[in-house]
Amino acid sequence: MKIITAVTAFLLLISSRTEAVAIEIERQPLIRHNVELNGHPFAIYEKRADASAKIIVLIHGKTISALPNFDLQHDSKNISLMDAFVAKGFTIYAIDLRGFGNTPRDDTGWITPNKAASDVIQLLEWIATRHPNRKPALFGYSQGAKVSHLVAQRKPSLVANLILFGHPVAIPAIAASLNGKSSNKTSKPPRKPNTVEWSSDGFIAESVSPKVIDLYVSACLKMDPVLVDWNRVGQWSQLQPQAIKVPTLLISGEHDPYAPAEKHATFFKNIGCPDKAWVIIANSGHNAHVENTAPRLVNGVVNFLRRNR
Repeated sequence: MKIITAVTAFLLLISSRTEAVAIEIERQPLIRHNVELNGHPFAIYEKRADASAKIIVLIHGKTISALPNFDLQHDSKNISLMDAFVAKGFTIYAIDLRGFGNTPRDDTGWITPNKAASDVIQLLEWIATRHPNRKPALFGYSQGAKVSHLVAQRKPSLVANLILFGHPVAIPAIAASLNGKSSNKTSKPPRKPNTVEWSSDGFIAESVSPKVIDLYVSACLKMDPVLVDWNRVGQWSQLQPQAIKVPTLLISGEHDPYAPAEKHATFFKNIGCPDKAWVIIANSGHNAHVENTAPRLVNGVVNFLRRNR
């Protein structure tokens, strides 16, 4: 597949509908760091390329933590997004935000957009101490794209490139479903159990095998058996595409209900940085990173990050 990136002009690319060719990807050791950010303990994961490799930081979405999304393990083939990026020569970090995966909730029981953005900013500052003079690309998936957008608005100096994957600049009804309802500070988090329906939402059946969906759902229910509770979702109103001043890739699946092309068109046009590109991956949904189209996602990101070589 040929991927084209636009540096100064509007671009919409729908990738080829031919099936992606499976290439065996070497499994890499997963390194877990237990780090305190903003006075709270976090689980941070790393997979390394060579010492001089560029860095990508992965931020998960609203419901499911880092490992099911970014390091899913399959018996017969490697479908880990982290391993795929390492195979392309990048060192990868991912984080479990408050209440997700191996990171506990804080005393309030809630996570908010401002908390999440502040935590990711401290994550980037921690990474900067480990890799001086190697500013990372920030890759946000789903609601993690909103978190990453907010981080890039607030601290552009920490971000070399911004990748917004499945960014939910969606129709209001879908956006409300994704964000959840705002609650006042004194209310008790509902702590609803995760379900098969929640975990399997977003797949395009013809673009992934039932075995992979089952594997993903099983991993989600194991790592995130209780849904994290988001509060003060009105804080997302701070997000403005015009305020993005770092090079940006907007990328999504063709059939992603949270990232419809008609909404992304307006969003893309208004991104403040002229160094930007927009890629749509054909025959894929909100979970393109674990569908058969995952190699197209990886190639789109890598080509954008290497556009000036």
